[in-house]
Amino acid sequence: MLKGLLRVLDEAQMERIHNAAIRVLDETGLVIRGDFLLEALADAGCRVDHESQRVWFKPDLVETQIEGQRDRYQMVRSSLWYPFCREMPKDDVAVPDEFTCDYGFATPAIYDYPSGQFRSPTVQDQIDMIRLGDALDCVRAVCAPFICGDIDPRIEIIESSRLLLLNTKKPGWVGTSCAAEVKYLAELAALSTDGDQRLLRTQPPIFVHAYCTTSPLKLEGRCCEVLEEALKHKFPVNFAPMPILGGTTPVTPAGSAAVAAAEILGCMTATTLIAPDVFHFATVISGEMDMKTTQICYATPAAILTDAALHQLFRYKYGIVCNVEPAYIEAKVPGIQASFMKVFRQMALGSTVSHSLPIGLLDNGSVFSPTQAMIDLDANRAIYGFTKGIEVNDDTLCVDLINQLQFCEKATYLESDHTLRHFRDVMWDSPFFDRTYRQEESLTATESDEAILGKADQAWRDVIAKHQPIERNSRFVTELDRIVQAARKELLV
Repeated sequence: MLKGLLRVLDEAQMERIHNAAIRVLDETGLVIRGDFLLEALADAGCRVDHESQRVWFKPDLVETQIEGQRDRYQMVRSSLWYPFCREMPKDDVAVPDEFTCDYGFATPAIYDYPSGQFRSPTVQDQIDMIRLGDALDCVRAVCAPFICGDIDPRIEIIESSRLLLLNTKKPGWVGTSCAAEVKYLAELAALSTDGDQRLLRTQPPIFVHAYCTTSPLKLEGRCCEVLEEALKHKFPVNFAPMPILGGTTPVTPAGSAAVAAAEILGCMTATTLIAPDVFHFATVISGEMDMKTTQICYATPAAILTDAALHQLFRYKYGIVCNVEPAYIEAKVPGIQASFMKVFRQMALGSTVSHSLPIGLLDNGSVFSPTQAMIDLDANRAIYGFTKGIEVNDDTLCVDLINQLQFCEKATYLESDHTLRHFRDVMWDSPFFDRTYRQEESLTATESDEAILGKADQAWRDVIAKHQPIERNSRFVTELDRIVQAARKELLV
């Protein structure tokens, strides 16, 4: 593997951002719309205005509570779920031991190629895309691809969980923002893991909730409601700010990092007072406000630097994992813009934080495209191949073969056994990009792009057509139906 990482902050800069975050917590504080958290902070000596739900944090309390979490949880994830690296390396970027891609982002829309339509996903779309993820060996966890538009929204999360468990044996998450759903998701998670407490405490399938702070400096009611229920099951806690440079936070990466750090540290302080034994980590997805359009943009230098700065601050200053999400880009459709933005964002974060390799996400996290997923998969293989670095040993140096072939006048490396043994592992064989010699005197850019998109679109359809549906035993299905039926009875009242 390639070694080392680009440092965004030195020790003095980390200390200044930390001190700025502590000052913000002390002088401005947070708005936390959860009485159980406010009461815990008040009992710990913090000044709390219960009417405005505002709390000012004692600096020494923040330092003490964060110190209690140092180095407890080391798993490195993408934004939310699959821990592709089990332990944060000391001074390297985090890289999967094997080629691993993130799959499924619960988007409210699907992009149809070649019709060009953005539409609300159906149950059949959900099943098809779950099976696509199940069929891809590089996908270790299939998270819910969509929010299904043809299911009653009061029960959609539970129904999507059911579809996930019936169509893949490597279920990831189905996120929720409804406290009443937590107990049912906890039951489904226990069913999926056969009650494995280690998994449920560190990486529970089905249930996930990124407790998204609302910049600047708020934790809203729904997050608090879900958090209160989730703590009963000892699920890990993930606080996730999404600072928007120039919009909800200062336009500078340093200022935005200070606000986001204050949000994470304050919320973590409150929660660890109640549940110190629960594992805590963080996630950040920074964007910047486009001053021409007011669009939020993620594939920009300033946004990426903010993410990297926060990761390195939490990693080196606090010993706490702060994940990033490279999948968010503003490109709306498959093609040149999407591919450039994805590779730029992934390579930039891959040199400063980690190599999480997502596929298929478009339009700032709101659209999934299986066609783009196939192109992303191809690009990710190239990125991972580069990240692996080179292996140097007697076999790869092959000095005897060099001396044997000499000047390749009687034989070449092309027909050697050494090439036959190694070429699949070393070389990148793109199934979509045209790497042949030019044959025609006329070829438009549109024709070239459409050829790539057409191959990618056919590829995912072929994968699903060949995939054999999984089988679940009758006991599992009966228990699954019982949990879902109980949820329907309560949530559809």
